[in-house]
Amino acid sequence: MSGKTSASQTIRQARTADRRSGFTLIEVVAVMLIIALVASLAVTKIPGTGRGRLQAVALETAALLRRERLGAVMTGRDRQVSLDGEQRVLVGDGGDVVAIPRDVVIDMLGIDALWSGRQAVVRFHPDGASTGAVLKLSREKAEYEIRVNWYTGGVSIAP
Repeated sequence: MSGKTSASQTIRQARTADRRSGFTLIEVVAVMLIIALVASLAVTKIPGTGRGRLQAVALETAALLRRERLGAVMTGRDRQVSLDGEQRVLVGDGGDVVAIPRDVVIDMLGIDALWSGRQAVVRFHPDGASTGAVLKLSREKAEYEIRVNWYTGGVSIAP
């Protein structure tokens, strides 16, 4: 009888050892979720301007241009927007400023002049017209083009 007992105990111990070795499905899924969470946090902390931030800068730039046009019409005086290349900011006569991130490339087609030591971008006239300009903000494969119509002074954005 002790032979049967020792054989059955050996089988039970082997089954118990099999159950304890390895990981359960829940443990594996939990570890995978933790890894995914850490990876997503690491991706969001990578410095640089993503497509969303580039779009936000384009929208802020268009809003600055529209405010300056409206200011010219309301005050009856010319208003202008210029680019400070050293500080990488667009500056309006009304005091508004839009910062351009360092990793964003600015291509500009507009009047060739310097105003207060800054590169001229566009001048708005009291009748709503402007000198016209095209600003292209780009980073890697993403780009936004901001157009200022010379005749109407209207501002539009094209991706």
